[in-house]
Amino acid sequence: MPLLSTEELKTLVTQPEGLCVSIFMPTHTAGPQIKQDPIRFKNLMGKAEAQLVEQGMRSADAQEMLKSAQELDRDDFWRHQNQGLALFIAPNFFRYYRLPLDFEELVVVGEQFHLKPLMPLLTGDGRFYILALSQKKVRLLVGGRDRIREIQPEEVDNLPESLMSVQQ
Repeated sequence: MPLLSTEELKTLVTQPEGLCVSIFMPTHTAGPQIKQDPIRFKNLMGKAEAQLVEQGMRSADAQEMLKSAQELDRDDFWRHQNQGLALFIAPNFFRYYRLPLDFEELVVVGEQFHLKPLMPLLTGDGRFYILALSQKKVRLLVGGRDRIREIQPEEVDNLPESLMSVQQ
């Protein structure tokens, strides 16, 4: 599974020919909801097939086009999810991405892929901070969509070294 990079987005915009299927669904990393994800997936695949047939594709051809996505439906696949799953299917083209976005369930069939639900990944820098406190050490971390790094004390004015130094 490729990462959703700028190059991957360019591929999604330029690659497909013919009818394109875009599927978005929320997924779960833990809890009883995990058991609902495969059921939700099957329902969305059924909607995709129905929309392809509505667009004039034979049912057998629609099933063949969706076959690569259907093959994902295994227990080990569902154990390793993020907040959302995005699938992009076209003739001789298939990509899926596990993403940190909580998608609404959506199936779109058209002449190009539907990419609007991915836009939050492209806006803003996604930066956040974590303040980790313990009795012996204070740490400040900065994170983004793809990594977290510790900010060194010399990079920040007045960052205490420990809780003990704050109490003095």
